[in-house]
Amino acid sequence: MSGQGMDHIMVIQWWILLCISGNSAEVMKRSIFLISGQTESVHLSVSDLAQPHWSEFSWEWTSHDGRYSEIQIARAISSRLVVSPPFTEYFSCSKDFDVTVKPKFECAGVFLLVRANVPLVKIEIFATKITPSFWPSFRLGSDVSVSCEVSSLPDGATLQWERHGDSTSNTTLFYNNTVHMIIRSVHLDSQGAYFCTFRQNGTLLYNVSNAVRIEEVSSDATLTMYRESSNSSLVTLFCMTSDGYIYASWSWTPLSTAKEVHLVTTTMYGSNDTFNERFSCGDFNGYYFPLYFSPVKFEDSGRFNCYFENLLVASINVVTLKVSAVPPSGFPRNQPVVLRCEVSEVSTDPVTLAWLRMEGSRGLLVKQDILTESHPTRTLSVTLPSLRRDQLHWQCAVFTEGMLRVTASLTLTLPTQTKMSSMTGMGTETVVRGVITMAATLGILGLLGFYCRRPNGTQTQGQKEEPAQLEETSV
Repeated sequence: MSGQGMDHIMVIQWWILLCISGNSAEVMKRSIFLISGQTESVHLSVSDLAQPHWSEFSWEWTSHDGRYSEIQIARAISSRLVVSPPFTEYFSCSKDFDVTVKPKFECAGVFLLVRANVPLVKIEIFATKITPSFWPSFRLGSDVSVSCEVSSLPDGATLQWERHGDSTSNTTLFYNNTVHMIIRSVHLDSQGAYFCTFRQNGTLLYNVSNAVRIEEVSSDATLTMYRESSNSSLVTLFCMTSDGYIYASWSWTPLSTAKEVHLVTTTMYGSNDTFNERFSCGDFNGYYFPLYFSPVKFEDSGRFNCYFENLLVASINVVTLKVSAVPPSGFPRNQPVVLRCEVSEVSTDPVTLAWLRMEGSRGLLVKQDILTESHPTRTLSVTLPSLRRDQLHWQCAVFTEGMLRVTASLTLTLPTQTKMSSMTGMGTETVVRGVITMAATLGILGLLGFYCRRPNGTQTQGQKEEPAQLEETSV
């Protein structure tokens, strides 16, 4: 972490006394935050609590990453604290009974000071890691991808990127205790401090910041940016030089055809000749010439070149991403659904595609795959046997070198009862009622017929009288 970044580090520590039922001792609870890779270690100081005559005590550690649980890392030998040999790369002893924790991400966890099997002090260290740890100056128009990871996130805690005290409007994704942020097409207004904040039930406990600084695009600028194919997606391409020129142009070489197409040609403060209505550009003042196009289509992937007269000033490779569901929304609830995510290009660097099921702002990994240039397909599919209410919101994410490059959202809808199905239901009910009515009618007619055939009162006594029998009809 740079010196400038360290100036913004805020460490909040607090003590809470909590009586343990069944023990006369009080456990002192404390939380500490550290930045992985910083130069200063963290000291677990209990000098004000320990007594000189203590000889039977130890430090136990439960790591946040799950590798160790209540493992003894140090114990008192002849009134002197000694670190167990397997853990000397993480911890060391200082004066009295204190332990020094090295600023490594894997050192995070819960530390207990135990005497005679009774815990006296509980200290939890949360480690944060910013990637990249040092932010260089970024090229004008480039995409900036950063991440902030915390070793553990308790219930009620949130981790997010903020700017000027508010959540940033940039693309963010929270996944696996890490909040990723993409600042798209950085420009002068993008400069300034960005804060990774840790809040507990809305209260700020800790933050760490770094600053975005912009440098001008040089003549050898080659950038790669990722964009999702959607009606709301926008591509902004910047082209800038320190020397003045008379005219400028943008060209596009689609990945599908590899044939260069001229998009925009203009002269200084003159009219623009645009390829089609999706492409537009700002005024050319001899030094600065931006290009915009929206909406972004999957077929827009390819290389965009900016020329000032005959000089190639900027070359930008645009990679697109699209998502789909088969069948689309509105299908029967019990029918399988296939989610499909496709990236337009995989170059020399491996690309990780990941399907995440979204629960609010948190992404839960369902499936991922690492694609290489020789990979037979550039897609990742997930099959849902049937659609449930908790499976409606999805994101496909693209990572390179562990950093988020782009996301594409997909929202599914559960099928609703259509008018036709409602009419079908009404028809079934009508048929049932008709059957019941018909059966009742037949029963009444049979009864009437019986009475019509019944002998009258002058019937002879020798003729045997049989009781009437009605056939019971069930529907």
